[in-house]
Amino acid sequence: MLEKYRQSVSASKRAAILKAGRESFLANGYSGTAVADIARNADVSTATLYKHFASKEELFAAVVRDAYGFRDGEYANLPEDVNIEDFLVGVIRRYLDTQFDRKINALLRIVIAEVPHAPDLARDLYENLITIRYRELESILEGLIAQGRLKPHDAKYGVRLIGGAIKDYFIWPALFDANFSLPPETDEILHRTVRDFLTLYAAGR
Repeated sequence: MLEKYRQSVSASKRAAILKAGRESFLANGYSGTAVADIARNADVSTATLYKHFASKEELFAAVVRDAYGFRDGEYANLPEDVNIEDFLVGVIRRYLDTQFDRKINALLRIVIAEVPHAPDLARDLYENLITIRYRELESILEGLIAQGRLKPHDAKYGVRLIGGAIKDYFIWPALFDANFSLPPETDEILHRTVRDFLTLYAAGR
C-alpha cells in the first residue's frame, strides 16, 4: 500500500510538472522558460523536477509527447467490417483535433524558433516524436494492405500523399497564423483527400 501511495504521488507530481511546463513554454517560449519557474508553478522543488526530467530539453520533449497523446498499439487490430473511407477519415480527424485542441501547432512554432539555437533539440523532436505519427499511419496502411483492402504499395509514400494534402490545408496555415482554426468544411476536405487516395490504392479498383 505504501509503495502504491508513493507511485501515485510521483505520478501526480509528474503530471503537475508537465502541465506547468506546457503552460510556461506556451507563454514564454523555450528560451524564455526557466526550470525553476516551472518547478514553482508545479508546486515541487527543482530537485523533484530533475528526478522526473533530467533537463529542460527532456521536459520539453515530454510536453510535446504528452500533447500528441500517443497510444502504443492503438491500431494494432484494425477492424475488417467498417467503411475504409470513413475509418481513415476518422483516424485523420482525430489527429487533427488533437493537433488543434492541445495546442500542438503552438508547440511546433516554438520548436521551429529554436532551430538556430538548439538544433539538436529540434532534430530529436522531429525524429523521435513528430515522425511517430507518420509511422502510426504507415502501420495502419500496412495493416489494410495485409487485409487485402488496399493494393500492395509503399505505405510510407501513401502516407506522404495523404499527409501532404492535410498539411497544406490545415497545418501550414496554422503554423503561420496563430488564430487559424479548423474550417467548417474540414470533414469534406478529409473525405475528398481519402477518396483520391483510395482511387489509387483501394483493392479492386
